Amino acid sequence: MTFPELKTERLALRALRENDLALICDYLNNFEVTRMLSVVPYPYTKADGEWWLSNCANTPLTQEVNWAIEFEHHFVGVISIHISEEGVPLIGYWLAKPFWGKGFMSEATAEVIRYCFEVLGSERITCGAFDENHGSLRVQEKNGFQRTGLRRDKCRARGNEAVTLIETELTRYLWEAKRAVAV
Repeated sequence: MTFPELKTERLALRALRENDLALICDYLNNFEVTRMLSVVPYPYTKADGEWWLSNCANTPLTQEVNWAIEFEHHFVGVISIHISEEGVPLIGYWLAKPFWGKGFMSEATAEVIRYCFEVLGSERITCGAFDENHGSLRVQEKNGFQRTGLRRDKCRARGNEAVTLIETELTRYLWEAKRAVAV
């Protein structure tokens, strides 16, 4: 399977590269970013970034796809799908703080959703965000995700502090209905 490169009006979603390492480390050394992510440590070291890039390169695309998000040929963040044993994609993402509020993550998420439904043939997609992460929850709402529940999670960057995670889901049926109305 070749890496599924995707394009939107403003963004390119491509494979991660070794030369993304410095920016990954720089962007994830911002606590405002990492405090909203479950498994990312803070501070974020070069060794953390090297391990993660190696893990991405060695994980089969049938289990996980990690896209670098590029705007005007500049790396700005990551969007991923982790595919459960049942074949249900879970979308996760982060965006560097200088690029917040520009609609980039909503645009990238919409394209990954399209990929999951049209290419992978998924019937549903899951996502979620910490209850205090209003920006991420808004990205999910704009893309049609519905809240399905709450659960306790831990945030590694906050020393494994317990936080509330809002779980969301988007079904193929809702996605197709939303697209039909938009046409």
